[in-house]
Amino acid sequence: MKPNHTILWADDDVDDREMFREVLEGYAPDHEVVEFPNGAELLTYLRAQEPQNFPCLVVLDMNMPVLGGRETLTAIKTDSRLNDIPVAIFTTSIIPQDKCYCERFQVTMFTKPPSYPQLESAIAQLLNLCQLAQVA
Repeated sequence: MKPNHTILWADDDVDDREMFREVLEGYAPDHEVVEFPNGAELLTYLRAQEPQNFPCLVVLDMNMPVLGGRETLTAIKTDSRLNDIPVAIFTTSIIPQDKCYCERFQVTMFTKPPSYPQLESAIAQLLNLCQLAQVA
């Protein structure tokens, strides 16, 4: 079976999603990014997928309208059908409680970097999470 190279990305900031997609296309052109403006739309999409079509990674912003990262993360990790999908939080939050919340679900929290080179480094780490999922 061909590995799934799809990353679901939920972030209400259009510029952040666009920048992520640009950098990802340079690093891993075989990966597709499916974008959502909030966690509710991501969950609707994800729940409609068959397991063989699950993404290699879900990336969530912490602070989004409708359904934020915490609630979306909880929904994914408490759903027995979805809980094995790797998730990462990519956010501007530096609140220790958010980091603790992510650790509770064994999810890596990345703080959105202020520079393009740091963004490239963070995306390389996200791709590593995606590749680890494909090996498992």
